[in-house]
Amino acid sequence: MLHKDNNLNLLRLVAALMVLYAHSFDIYGNTPEIFIGIDSYGGLGIAIFFIISGYLISKSWSFDPSVISFLVKRSLRIFPALIVVVVLTSFLLGPVFSTLTVKQYFSDLAFIMYLKNIILSPVFYLPGVLEHSRVANVINGPLWSLPIEFFMYLVVVALGLLFKGGRLAYTVTAALFALIVVFWCWRDAPLLVVHGTDVRNIPLIGIYFMIGACYAKWGLERWFSLSGVTVMVMITLLLAPYLSFSKALLWLTLPYVVLAYGLSKSWLGSLVNKVGDCSYGVYIYAFPVQQFVLLKFPGIAYSTYLVVTVVITLILGYSSWHLVEKRVLKFKPKNKVRSVSNGVDAYSAFNPVVGEKLNSGA
Repeated sequence: MLHKDNNLNLLRLVAALMVLYAHSFDIYGNTPEIFIGIDSYGGLGIAIFFIISGYLISKSWSFDPSVISFLVKRSLRIFPALIVVVVLTSFLLGPVFSTLTVKQYFSDLAFIMYLKNIILSPVFYLPGVLEHSRVANVINGPLWSLPIEFFMYLVVVALGLLFKGGRLAYTVTAALFALIVVFWCWRDAPLLVVHGTDVRNIPLIGIYFMIGACYAKWGLERWFSLSGVTVMVMITLLLAPYLSFSKALLWLTLPYVVLAYGLSKSWLGSLVNKVGDCSYGVYIYAFPVQQFVLLKFPGIAYSTYLVVTVVITLILGYSSWHLVEKRVLKFKPKNKVRSVSNGVDAYSAFNPVVGEKLNSGA
């Protein structure tokens, strides 16, 4: 059984802050950082989210393989907070910072189109807003990943219905994702947009979800150890110069390190668990906070800018958790009683509920 007092919430919070940090370079105008095997610290943060998501969401389906229950729980976790941030940015911040009059703003078709973010169709532009920013016309860039996250939930449903969620089916699917990345995405695949989403990003990010799920399906937790983490980190660092190889190697080493640490316990992880998991809120509020703080204070020093945006984003993230997310989760369907080894119910990549007692004799 998965112990609830672990480091998963801490890791998700760190991942969300890594995305904020990565975006600060582009928004402020500094040179972006590069991380080993991944384009940026933001890419690493996204990978961490999807690794944890794949691990926990696959267990969630195993614990309660009901399509309706599964999708309702996923939807309750993602959509309420998303609706709030979309409404706040479009109805409050938009008209305040737009160069258009209030009447022109609300009558513009772009305002209506922005609301499509609520149905996981990413739209970044609001009329007359951020037109002259360094990252121009982009209100909330990170929302691009949410439809991919939800798509991976549908992959879990499909594997559950068609192949009973067997570990062989997950392994083959992960291998297919890897092949698509190597032979399509990494070979100058053309831009293909469906439902506002670049299809290339599905395998590029989904591979981490699938490998995280494979860790769960094969019960690889029993191989986690400090020495194993050390070896994985050393291999990653030593082979980093060989970029074409190290990118694929990271599919194996990063999930091991993330899950080995995430499933362990620490005082800092316990503190984050007690205060509440604000990672999803931090993720969806960070970018607009960064954009509008710089718009309001264009001469702010970078160090001050970074501290201010982190503090504001953390406040909004925790407010989102305590005022919205935690409250709506009370309406999630009750899990069916099943005897599943190592099962756990998870709400989403960003804030799964872990450590529920399972009726498996435990």
